[in-house]
Amino acid sequence: MLVLTAEERAASRWLKRHGVTVAEPATLLTARLSPRGGKGVPEAFVPVAVVTVVNCVALFGYPLLRLLPGVEGADLPAGWAVTFGAALFLTAMWLHRRAGDRRAALQLGTRRLDRPRPPWHEVVGGWYVTSLVVTFGGGAALGVAPAAAGSLWGVFWLGLLAIGAVVNAVILTGVIRRPVLAEDEGSLAVDVVTRLEDVRLALPSLFAAPVVVDLVAENPPGRPWLIGYVVLAVATNVVALFAQRARTPALPAEGCYGVPA
Repeated sequence: MLVLTAEERAASRWLKRHGVTVAEPATLLTARLSPRGGKGVPEAFVPVAVVTVVNCVALFGYPLLRLLPGVEGADLPAGWAVTFGAALFLTAMWLHRRAGDRRAALQLGTRRLDRPRPPWHEVVGGWYVTSLVVTFGGGAALGVAPAAAGSLWGVFWLGLLAIGAVVNAVILTGVIRRPVLAEDEGSLAVDVVTRLEDVRLALPSLFAAPVVVDLVAENPPGRPWLIGYVVLAVATNVVALFAQRARTPALPAEGCYGVPA
């Protein structure tokens, strides 16, 4: 009877969710799939710790901005903590997956299949592009208008929106630019699926949702527009998630994913 490591069990869980049962996953797939199955990657611990420290400093320092001359408590968006929390959560998940992929790339060496990575429009669906434009383009427009009229709330809101835009850009750029990490048809199929699934790590609506806190607790400028903005941002992101899932193919049953069960 095979005794699996924690990483192998996590990789097996991912494969099982995708309709494949193995007694022991292949070494390459274990490296790639263990973080996607819920197991942290040691190589990611330091980067995640750095991001966490920076986030904690920001969480402590952001409320102190009200001490600046001319800044009042109501000028700071009430949902600022949600933005920092979402940024930390998504970045940490991405760093673990990236560390697993880098480990797999080292294991592959010269055995890696020479396949071009797919073009960006085959990776990021149209609904995802729409969600990004609505959240960050629409949010920027709604922030610029009050900021131009002298509202500090609009200025600070643009800053929080920029944090979300950077986080989503880092994730999506990494997914799109990632080389194909495969040594056979089975690992190639896994590469296709993980690439499409990793797009779903980008959740632009998480950075629009904090406006709800302001709508409940404060009276921000452009209230009716902000309500419509949040509804549209969340709706397009939900549709994008389902559309991206529908675009993700199933793993072929004939592929080699490890020791058969």
